[in-house]
Amino acid sequence: MSHWIYSALVGLACGLIARFVLPGHDSMGLIMTMLVGVIGAYVGTGLGHVTGMLDKSKAGGWIASIAGSVVILLVLRMI
Repeated sequence: MSHWIYSALVGLACGLIARFVLPGHDSMGLIMTMLVGVIGAYVGTGLGHVTGMLDKSKAGGWIASIAGSVVILLVLRMI
């Protein structure tokens, strides 16, 4: 159970940092920001594995999570 809470808090932090890095009008609340951060963490880790920048056995870390969150925000703005 604590893993889910930790993932939600890290997702919220990554989502908030991504929204700060990519300023603009985003009409989303904290839950949507958290979802952007969590999904962005998976996207960033996946991109790191595909490009060979990360080992397959390791998670992406903060930088990959924030970069993935920025990618998700860009995709959401295009929709």
